[in-house]
Amino acid sequence: MRALSPRAARLGDSMRSFGEAALRNVPEPDLTALRAAAHQLRALLGGAGAASGAATDRLREQVSQFRQTGRLPDARAARLVCWGTTLRDPQASALIEDSDRFPNLIHEVDGFRASRRPYRRCWRGLLDGYVRYDPTEAVEAGRRNWTMLREYLNDNLPTLERSGSPPDWLVTIDEHPNLLGENPCDRYGSALLEGDAEVLEPLRRDLGVGDSSWMMRRIFDAQIDAAVAYDDARFRRVMPRVVGLIADHDLLADGALARVLDRYARCAAVEVEPALRDLSVARWGNPWLERNDTLWTAVDDATRQMVSSWLKLSLIEKFFSLLSEDRLNDQRRVAFWKGYVDRIDDMHFALGETGYRNPAADFRALRSAMAGRLLRLDDAGTARNNAFIMRMGGRVFVEFGEKGNAMFAFDAADAPFDLKQPSISGNKTALKHPSHLARMIHTDVGGERWEHKIERRIAELLGHSPSRAARTAEIAVPRPLHAAPPWGAAPSWVRPALPVDRPVPRTSDPLAVFAAHSIKSVDLRDKGGSLWAYAPERGPASAVLRARGFVWSERRGAWYLKS
Repeated sequence: MRALSPRAARLGDSMRSFGEAALRNVPEPDLTALRAAAHQLRALLGGAGAASGAATDRLREQVSQFRQTGRLPDARAARLVCWGTTLRDPQASALIEDSDRFPNLIHEVDGFRASRRPYRRCWRGLLDGYVRYDPTEAVEAGRRNWTMLREYLNDNLPTLERSGSPPDWLVTIDEHPNLLGENPCDRYGSALLEGDAEVLEPLRRDLGVGDSSWMMRRIFDAQIDAAVAYDDARFRRVMPRVVGLIADHDLLADGALARVLDRYARCAAVEVEPALRDLSVARWGNPWLERNDTLWTAVDDATRQMVSSWLKLSLIEKFFSLLSEDRLNDQRRVAFWKGYVDRIDDMHFALGETGYRNPAADFRALRSAMAGRLLRLDDAGTARNNAFIMRMGGRVFVEFGEKGNAMFAFDAADAPFDLKQPSISGNKTALKHPSHLARMIHTDVGGERWEHKIERRIAELLGHSPSRAARTAEIAVPRPLHAAPPWGAAPSWVRPALPVDRPVPRTSDPLAVFAAHSIKSVDLRDKGGSLWAYAPERGPASAVLRARGFVWSERRGAWYLKS
């Protein structure tokens, strides 16, 4: 080997010296978090055996002997049997589901109370069974024994040995004694909604509370309980976290979503909540389609109507944003149709070849949102044209996306096209058929805005639509984000912001209203139901009923006032 030159040798010595100095200055690593993670991983992967210091086979052996003898010969056997209460094998159910032997186990363990450290180890093993066993999915004997176990652990927690340096698990259960009460997880709901995720870390680390534990489901419920109990402002502030929570828990989502939707519908000032809308539609489908009735029965009729309006409004906005040619003028069309959201009974969208085949993500999302009401538009002049088809009462109104197209109105009972077909023609054979009842253009004439002219024509066609002044006075509210423009009525889900301690105004004598308008009614409030008024949704009394707190039920075809 060739010898290094003196200069190279000096350079090597310097480099070694610098390296040793650098290593001396490196601080000792903090392995606390790593050790905690390893401890939790061993508990989760190894089960009771890993936490008790014994293999699972040893636990089964001791449990089997206890089943045969009914005795715990020594503290070691007692500890192992306590850690094995939830173990299952093909020959026998879990010990906690044994109506005779499990109570006897508690009696036997109690005999070690005088041996304070061994008793504490047994108590810890029983705690593991309490955390792991799910009483909601248990047989009757298992539920009874689990309840008995919870009471036993709760009663004896104060007696555990705490001299010297107590183990981490004991410190944690001392800080979280609520886990052994009848409402073990209520404490965490509000804290987690406010972003304090670390509150659960000691439970995971020291008590082995994993994602599959019944406690995590109770903690989920606690967050929903806390959210729906908040006042309106706080409830809406945590809505993004609530929506994310529900979306992340698929098996628990439907019940929680129904509670949150109904609570949102009771807010004094209701505006569109896009994330809540998208989540509910993704899970339960389009709320105004009959084929989704079963899923939407989880919420009140008024709540379903609210989401229906949200979805209709969203589709209107997206149609005129993505599928129209004159976007400046079409913002006026968006604003105009917002005022009719609650009056639109059904809507279809016929897309030209460009919109129907466009692979862009926003177009794919739009077509998905239109599922069940999407058609292909043929013979509409160009492949870029699209049609927006609305049914209100006994009329069908057709808007087109391309500039220069008028709006057409037809009699729904005698329309010259079939919306149940996969495609429809945008020419005079269908959507522009000469049998139309009206042809309306979007052009301002003589200083009058086209909105006012079309509104008057729609009122004439519907026959019973209130005038602009009547509709504007019907719901006088501060203008929220998606409120109607001056020429349209505010959607029914838009309500004025009221003080929390001030009730929504209700009529003192609804019978007088019924008598004045010859309305039949059924009063079920004394039975926990509602006061029902059988009047048309868009009849002459609709404004009066809505102003007095009545809500339209599509399913029953009547108005109701909740008790």
